[in-house]
Amino acid sequence: MRLESLPRRRSTLQLTLVMVGLILVSATTSRAQMNSKANRATAESLTQSLMSLHTQYRTADHTGRAILITQLRSVAAERQQFLSSLIQTSPGEVLRVAIPANIAATLPSSVRSSIEQETDAQGELQVMYEDRKTSAVLHHLLTTGGQRLELKFAADAPTNLITGTKVHVHGTRIGGTLALASGSTSTTSSTGSFQVLQSAPLSNTLGAQNTLVILVNFQDNPGYQPVTAASVQSTAFTQTSNFYLENSDQQTSLTGDVAGWYTVAVNSTNCDTASTQTDAKAAAQAAGYNLANYKHFVYYMSSNTGCSSWWGLATIGGSDVWYNGEYGLNMQVFAHELGHNFGLYHSHSYSCGTAVICSNGTTTEYGDPHDAMAAPYNYGLSTSIHPHFNSFQKERLGWLNAGVSPPILSAGASGSYTIGPYENQDSTPKALKILQSSSAGSYYYVEFRQPIGFDSYVSSYADLMGGVVIHQAAPGNANRSDLLDMTPSGSFLDPALTVGQSFSDSTAGVTITPVSADSTGATVQVTVGTSSCTHANPSFSLSPAQSAWVVSGTTVSFTATVTNNDSSSCGSSSFSLSSTVLSGWSSSFGSSVLTLSPGTSGSTTLQVTSPTGTPDGFYNISLSVSNTSVSSYSASASATYVISTPVPISVSVSTDKSSYSSNQTVLVTVTVVSGSSPDSGASLSVTINPPKGGAMSVSGTTGSNGIATVTYTLKKRAMSGTYQVQTTASSGASSASASTTFAVQ
Repeated sequence: MRLESLPRRRSTLQLTLVMVGLILVSATTSRAQMNSKANRATAESLTQSLMSLHTQYRTADHTGRAILITQLRSVAAERQQFLSSLIQTSPGEVLRVAIPANIAATLPSSVRSSIEQETDAQGELQVMYEDRKTSAVLHHLLTTGGQRLELKFAADAPTNLITGTKVHVHGTRIGGTLALASGSTSTTSSTGSFQVLQSAPLSNTLGAQNTLVILVNFQDNPGYQPVTAASVQSTAFTQTSNFYLENSDQQTSLTGDVAGWYTVAVNSTNCDTASTQTDAKAAAQAAGYNLANYKHFVYYMSSNTGCSSWWGLATIGGSDVWYNGEYGLNMQVFAHELGHNFGLYHSHSYSCGTAVICSNGTTTEYGDPHDAMAAPYNYGLSTSIHPHFNSFQKERLGWLNAGVSPPILSAGASGSYTIGPYENQDSTPKALKILQSSSAGSYYYVEFRQPIGFDSYVSSYADLMGGVVIHQAAPGNANRSDLLDMTPSGSFLDPALTVGQSFSDSTAGVTITPVSADSTGATVQVTVGTSSCTHANPSFSLSPAQSAWVVSGTTVSFTATVTNNDSSSCGSSSFSLSSTVLSGWSSSFGSSVLTLSPGTSGSTTLQVTSPTGTPDGFYNISLSVSNTSVSSYSASASATYVISTPVPISVSVSTDKSSYSSNQTVLVTVTVVSGSSPDSGASLSVTINPPKGGAMSVSGTTGSNGIATVTYTLKKRAMSGTYQVQTTASSGASSASASTTFAVQ
């Protein structure tokens, strides 16, 4: 087969730096686009070469096959190596060129071992954050059947699940990595690429969190012990514990032990966290520590240059933290990483340029400098500063608004609300919670920070002391904690809404105005009115992202799905769909216009037909959708139509005799040929029809000689007459039929 690709004020210096930055970003973006195109072309080319050789192999004689098998193995190995790298950065491209299972099954067995596999699996999810100095990487792993698979998502990677969630996945596997089309959890179909079967609850974050810190060094530097057990004991079980006690209103503390140093069978240049974990636990257990007594485990590594890209690694939920001691001993890392174990994601910022809120702002992973679940020192704050978790994060942990915890006031109606200093250890309300969007399940969280305890650094920020801090967050989404800048200035160090200022969200119909603020608390006027209509770009998707491999001239059906993202105060909108295909191709929608209410989705079919004789290849289908009333709100999507001409097969069927008597056995022989060579592994069915009904069917598979035999035993009083024998064979995407007869006397 031959596959083809289609064709706050800035100085002059600051502005210059901005322009230089934009040029660099533009250059980086261009390089990324070029790399993406190059990767796509390489993936297609390698697949083209492999399938072309496969065609030659199937039609070659014995001598030709002996030569071609070496080439097939070489190209398959090269392609596998390339896709193994590509799946890490572009899983969608791997899915795009993945060879369907029915075609892969026709490859020689020695080649199939290098081909990606369509895989269904079910198991327990492990979610981990790799925390770097200025960024973070979220990892999803699936434990299933005694093995662990890394999950890579082509779109919509889940960002709100925690370790222990039970899931079902369907995707393309290369080695220990599985590419999935989407991480959207909205699907309830077991055939979807990602399905949540059972959510994992947050573990109990109240009371003493007994933790074992295991100090480990490495076999290539076993004597290196950069910190003492006593210093780690103080950092973890005094400083960090005091931080949690203050944050939780004296409800959560950190207790435990420090074990080690122990040398693990890993080199300091190898970031092998799994082996480090296993060896560290084994060493601690051998030293007499009962692992069952501990809820959390911190593996404090002396220094691992192989892990130099990050300073901490932790499961979200779960029980494990890896601390890279290369960056020193810091309470911030302990508090932050164990926060992940408690089930917390990062505290972000949300920037809209000169506006406070918008529908297409920029989320910065570590963007909230006033929260320990970010990285405050990124914003010039001292590494000795450890701000409180924000009110949304504390609510998730049960440290606010649950049990005996201080309350959060629900400001569901217009009125004046008073909240106490956020850090005080008392029962006064610590925050306001105001509905932002019922469809999105999002709220504004309003809190009043004062220079008390771990937040003593707030004394350097007049706006924090004289105003309120506002986040937008969604209780149903663990990863939706966004600090808003009430006076957009390019810096989130001074984000507060100060006394006398007002913030209005016309879409939500909410106005927030702090009217007083002193050391005893803040009074906030909340006005809840009628929300206004705000349009937004619709969401648009096309499935499947890649068609089955079909012959030219085939009509392929795709499903186009549109979601109306307008605010709930808007009326219904009509969305017009259009498609772009190559000249000579045809396409048609089941419905070219979808009328949808805000927050709802609708789907229609798109049928695409290629002209007969179109060369084999990967062809892009582009679609667009726009709001017919406000055309500036639009979206686009694409899918791939794959043409693959199967190698034709021929089939013949015969019986060992032309006539039989009752009680005799009929031997039926089916021969399948691809080109001029036997086709091994072809699937076939044989149906024998007696003269007056009562058909019997059997199935089989051809051997290396392209032949399969089946038997049919006649009854003692078999009906006389002519019996019809019909057989159908299939190999890859090719199929053929044949028939014969025999007589019963």
